Amino acid sequence: MTTREVEHEITIAAPAPDVYRLLADVTNWPRIFPPTIHVDRVDASGSQERIRIWATANGQPKNWTSRRELDPEGLRITFRQEVTTKPVAAMSGTWIVEPLGENSSRVRLLHDYRAIDDDPHDLLWIDEAVDKNSRSELAALKENVELAHATADVTFSFEDSVHIDGSAKDVYAF
Repeated sequence: MTTREVEHEITIAAPAPDVYRLLADVTNWPRIFPPTIHVDRVDASGSQERIRIWATANGQPKNWTSRRELDPEGLRITFRQEVTTKPVAAMSGTWIVEPLGENSSRVRLLHDYRAIDDDPHDLLWIDEAVDKNSRSELAALKENVELAHATADVTFSFEDSVHIDGSAKDVYAF
């Protein structure tokens, strides 16, 4: 059996814990990661969770179920597909967030995978899908985290009250 191991990485101008938090919350993935269509959290217990993902791979919709192990202290998320979709026989990997400084981090996305029946054509298809999706996800992660981090200092909220000598009905009508 041929098992491929690949790594993609990107440097992000944001603190590592902020990057990790965005990766850990899969419910936001459809808004952040272009390949992701929908994510369901099937169950969660402590640092482990099972998720079901619908995403595109080489332009084709696919779905699978993965188990994730969250390590917020180590800034790592490991995953393993429990239920795969053809032509994938097995896939697992790790998101690793490394602090490079106070406001900078490197994200490494590791994958290892096999094709059903070790088919060379299918393995090339998976190579292309993993490469496209990994590059797309890392670029989107960088854009979203940097935007959120840059605006954190200029975003604020406030309240103000005005007392009016009149009825609520009249104020609402106004």
